[in-house]
Amino acid sequence: MVKKKLKELIKEFCYKYNPPSYRKHGNFKSDFIIFLNRNDCRIIDEYEIVYRNVKANGDIVKQRGFIDFFVFYNQTRFAIEFDNGNLLKLKSISKLLQSSSKYKIGIVRGNQRYNVWNQNMRRITYVMKRLQLQTSPILLIINSDKTAGWIKNTT
Repeated sequence: MVKKKLKELIKEFCYKYNPPSYRKHGNFKSDFIIFLNRNDCRIIDEYEIVYRNVKANGDIVKQRGFIDFFVFYNQTRFAIEFDNGNLLKLKSISKLLQSSSKYKIGIVRGNQRYNVWNQNMRRITYVMKRLQLQTSPILLIINSDKTAGWIKNTT
């Protein structure tokens, strides 16, 4: 119930959020924080995490980074990463998968001219397999397409 309620709230925000192209990551984040606060969420902005990152060349390195949002909703934790382009960054996927949250959400701006769903799904499953993680799935939200779905490890 909690997962569905917050998922629907976040989808509602993302689907309605259509800023001009010059508004980037910081603007989305500040608007998103206001939205979450209005919906009884407690937010930790830029939550620090030490994680194993899958680099573009396939190497895995341990590093320190920040998850965009750690959200508490009815005592349930959600980790949320937002990337402004068509694809979730490999480091965003790595951070989400290794967060201690019960639910993990990746949001991309997307592009209506291209189907970016399959590319994002391949990236998420690649990182899951590369890190050999059996973890809860990631909810992928593509803003431009107004699509969302859970991506699980298929191994």
